[in-house]
Amino acid sequence: MANIKSQIKRNKQNERARLRNKAVRSEVKTRVKATLTAAEAGADTTADALRLACKRLDKA
Repeated sequence: MANIKSQIKRNKQNERARLRNKAVRSEVKTRVKATLTAAEAGADTTADALRLACKRLDKA
């Protein structure tokens, strides 16, 4: 446990960032998996799934 005030603040910031990154990472994995599934099935929604996956990857 940190004793220095700035380190306590940094720990809080790191925790918030970790939770935010976890959500983003999960969504990116989901979008990539949906794209691969649509491509393998030859679905009409493959282009939309790919566009969404690229958008999420670019933002991450």
